[in-house]
Amino acid sequence: MDTKHPGMASPRAASNAQKLHPQTAHRSPSGQRAVLVALAGDVVVASIKFIAGFLSGSSAMISEGVHTLIDASTEVILLYGLVMSRRRGTPAHQLGYGREVFFWNFVVAILIFSLGSGIAFLAGVRQIIHPATIEGHILNFTVIVCSGAVEIIGLREAFRKSRRGRSKESLYQSLVRQRDPTSMTILFGGIAALVGLIVTACGLLASMVTANAVYDGVASVVIAGILAVTAFKLATESKSLLIGVPADPEIVKGMIATVAAAKPVETVNGVVSVHLSPDQLLVAISVAFKAGLNTETLEAAVAQIEASLRAGFPQIVALFIKPQSQSHYAELHGKGAPLTCFAQVQSVGTTPYTSL
Repeated sequence: MDTKHPGMASPRAASNAQKLHPQTAHRSPSGQRAVLVALAGDVVVASIKFIAGFLSGSSAMISEGVHTLIDASTEVILLYGLVMSRRRGTPAHQLGYGREVFFWNFVVAILIFSLGSGIAFLAGVRQIIHPATIEGHILNFTVIVCSGAVEIIGLREAFRKSRRGRSKESLYQSLVRQRDPTSMTILFGGIAALVGLIVTACGLLASMVTANAVYDGVASVVIAGILAVTAFKLATESKSLLIGVPADPEIVKGMIATVAAAKPVETVNGVVSVHLSPDQLLVAISVAFKAGLNTETLEAAVAQIEASLRAGFPQIVALFIKPQSQSHYAELHGKGAPLTCFAQVQSVGTTPYTSL
């Protein structure tokens, strides 16, 4: 049953209708800030790396410059995705544009792999086959130290944002649970950049000590591998989000408890949820109501449940409540198919992630 009935609109409902993505307005500014901080740092660092690379002849330093330039380009794309995802729904896209965030993060991952990794690999192979003398070691190491400082500042902002809502779980688990690919991209990109700087320093140091520029080329190839692994991981996460992932289990449990607490409710049969963006959820709930309710009472109960859910979970942007008896629900679905969301395989008949 669609809970939006004519004649039932309230000031609260009207406000929700006018503001399609209430949760987005709350959290997006911090996401944009992390991207902007990283973008500003990368533009400065890329310029310095290219200057140092061309002056010294280091392929690893030029690869690092390409890496940082691509990072800056990807951050522009991420910023675009964040802005576009906040657009309201249209007749052609009734659930809004929240998944723009997931799509553009996927594009970023492909860009890192195809350009960043490819260019670094080619530069490294060329230096290995035709070693060029490296000069200006002091300049190179000064650039590495300064670049590392800038990257740490950007990472600090990304870590600060990722700590929100995190308990005892690991940082990676927290980012996956939050469905926030933008923060994951900024964080992983920053870590990859720092590791790349360390590899570059090692390659330059080995080349300087042995007077053999081949080590510089090897460092560039290693940087290409780091970028490829980072891009693959980010693409995998973005693909999962694009296909559709449910809400965090704790959120689902909270929604079930809210619905079950309503007096007219007999039991909650099942819940389907999917993220439209990190801060936007589509939720459908099958509810068995107590016997003997007339149409008006049932409609009022549905409206009450909807109001409670929207008040407790503002990330819900589309909500559907379906009155359905337990027997009819069991007849349609039975035990269902195995489900593998989040942890061990569970039976659909005994999990809150039951299909409607």
